[in-house]
Order: sequence, then C-alpha cells, then structure tokens
Amino acid sequence: MGLNLLVLMSCLLLFSCGSADKNTLLTIYPKTGIGEKIYLYKVPYNGSNELTDSVTVLKNDEPIYLNIKGQEEAVYLLGSSFNLFKVKFIRDSPNLTIHADFFSRTFSIDSKATNSLLQFRKEQDLLAVQRNPVFFKNSIRYADTVQSAAAFALVYDDIDFGKDYQGLRRFIARAVKRFPDYPPVKEIEQRALNFLKIMEEEFAIADQLPWITLPDQNNRQYATSKLNGKLYFIDFWSTLSPSTTAYTTVKKNIRTSFPADQLAMVSVALDPEPAVWKRFIANRHLAWPQLIDQKVWEGTAIRTLKFDSIPENFLVAPNGKILAKSIPPDSLLRTIRKYVHQ
Repeated sequence: MGLNLLVLMSCLLLFSCGSADKNTLLTIYPKTGIGEKIYLYKVPYNGSNELTDSVTVLKNDEPIYLNIKGQEEAVYLLGSSFNLFKVKFIRDSPNLTIHADFFSRTFSIDSKATNSLLQFRKEQDLLAVQRNPVFFKNSIRYADTVQSAAAFALVYDDIDFGKDYQGLRRFIARAVKRFPDYPPVKEIEQRALNFLKIMEEEFAIADQLPWITLPDQNNRQYATSKLNGKLYFIDFWSTLSPSTTAYTTVKKNIRTSFPADQLAMVSVALDPEPAVWKRFIANRHLAWPQLIDQKVWEGTAIRTLKFDSIPENFLVAPNGKILAKSIPPDSLLRTIRKYVHQ
C-alpha cells in the first residue's frame, strides 16, 4: 500500500503516469518585479497567440515551473506583466530551462533549436548591415540544413527565390521529405504550390482577364465585372513600393486625358495597412476607383490575375481580352491612345 502510494505520487508530480513523456517541464529563472506575472503563449504558424498558462513571481532568481502539454515541436512565447519584452523559443525537449531577465531584456535557454535560430538571426543581421548578397543564400542554406521543423517554419518567410520557381519547388520538396509529419510544413507546401501555380500560369496578350472584387476607399465592394463592355486600364501598386508610386503622376495624366466614357480606370493597392493607403490617395487626390487587397501576395488580386511583381498593369478591351500589359510609365499615354482612337 505504501509503495503503491509513492509510485502514484511520483507519477502525478507535474505529469500524469500515462503522459509523462508527452509533456515538457519548463523551468524559469525570472528577473522581474515581485508580484508580476509570467505568461506562456503558444504561437501557431498562422493565427493568434494562445495563452496556455501563467504564474506569479514571488522571488527573483528562484525557479518557477510551467507544464507544456503535448510532445510536438512548437513555438512559444514567455511574456511578463512587467514590460513588453518577449522570450520566443522552440519547445524541442521534455525539459527546458530559461533564464529570463525582464529588466535587461535578455534571456538564455538550453534549447538546441532555439539557439540555432538565434545564431542564424545574428548572422543575418550582420549580413544585412554589410549589404552582403549572401544574405538570401544564407537563408536557404540554413533552412535546408536545420534539424528543427519549427525553426524551418520560422525562417521560411525570409526565403526568396525571386523568379527561380523551379528552385522553390525543389526547396519545398526537400523540406517535406525532411519533415513529412509537421503540420506547418504541410501548410507551407500548400501555400508554395498555390503560389507556383499562379506564377507559372501568367496571363498573356489576348487572354480573357478574370474579374475580381475588392473593397474600395469607402469600404464598399467593387467588382471589376461592372467594366464589362468598356475599355479599361487596371494597375497594381503599393504605398510600400516607391517604384509603383512613381506611376502616380502619369496615371493622373491618363485620367485627365481620356473621358471616363472612353476609358475606365481602376487602381489596386497591395497594402496591409488601409489607413496608410487611404491617406496616400486622399493627399494625392486620386479621383478614380481605388481598391485595396490587404492580403498582398496571398490575396485575391495575385491569386486571380496571376502576376508576380509590382508595378503591374493591364489594358483590357471591351470584350474582356488583354490588349497590353506591363506597360512602362513612359509608354502608358501612347499605348492607351492607340486603342482609345480605334
């Protein structure tokens, strides 16, 4: 009876008997205000952070314990009610120890995956300061060799293959082979395949351009299908891209050069922040339909109209077929005039 009770108590200490190997014991040595709370968040690959646990600090430098349930590798955040400093780490072991100094905003952790990622970030920061062209190749090298699936997922958005679509396809295939059962990698694979499908099926002159529906500056849905039967010019830009805002003056000239019954115009901004976009179009008095796609490179415009860079534009005939595309700014007026006077 006494022996059985000891066995039971040891199993119930922090873990249950059947799941002891499926949890992580997180030991934290905090430096923060006494009485402050330490919060633990799970960070999904896509979505909002999920608060999973919290504990009150009663004494600095004495350990506090949190239990992370499950066994899959995942990304977590430690936060404090003391300040906005966050400790981002990868849960890759059944026992992890974090020394978190919320005063100096520094931390250390005995996580191999986390420390690998931190070292990589330091390398990238240095390469960025040096403007070293190895920057992008280093991202690919790290992602191709890191042993942590979570670390791979965290650096994926830093990967840039430009227009080397086959290189991206091979890169994703290697990642799926290395991490076949990790859900975020499967999600990344699907995103990449969707992107490649768009990029490799570009619309050409004489193709029928599909309709899109997006919100305008008054938050009303605008459907380009209302332009059916009209000659129209549609362009894609972003307030974040100086090369696209350089078209602004020539677009205003187009609007004043051709009556609306001869040429319809629509501009679509790929912008995550509508407030910035609205200020831009108001300050520059852009007096034709202005639409926004806040999902940017994963939004309706890109997925439907299949272009891979901005600025981009299409001149479309009344029957919906593409007359011209990717028209440079110094050729816009001349190109449009050719079709307006037909």
